[in-house]
Amino acid sequence: MQQDRSRQIIWVLAGIATLLVAVFVVLATYTFTRDRDSDADAAPVTVTVTSSPAEVPAPQPAPVTPPPVTTQPEPTGSTPYEGGPCFESEARSFGTAADGTSLVCNYMGADGGFRWVQHADNDGSVHNLGEPCDPAVDKVAQDPSGKAIMCGGQFWVDGP
Repeated sequence: MQQDRSRQIIWVLAGIATLLVAVFVVLATYTFTRDRDSDADAAPVTVTVTSSPAEVPAPQPAPVTPPPVTTQPEPTGSTPYEGGPCFESEARSFGTAADGTSLVCNYMGADGGFRWVQHADNDGSVHNLGEPCDPAVDKVAQDPSGKAIMCGGQFWVDGP
């Protein structure tokens, strides 16, 4: 009984394999003969090219050159006086008022802008931002680029 069942399975598998081979042969034959037949049956195509006379573009008007714009050079510095305006480019810069008062250009917020203000005594020492300082002794100094820095707590900072 077992043997009959095995034989049936073998015959079914053999039939499926034969069917697959036949399908493969038919598809391969169709693929190879299809291209060959279409080339032989194709009618020759004649292409005629005619050239049309080149269009001459209409002359373009000469470009209009706008008159030169003269602008006043932007001032490079402001006149230091206490409460007076200074430029953003001067922020943290030291200045001296006409009366000899030492001032620094400081940002006073959106409503105040940049203004010349007095500062604590500057001992002339040079420090880097973030270096430690002693608030009991250190007040105002300058960084290596000459900009004002102050002792804020335990470290040199660029402003209040």
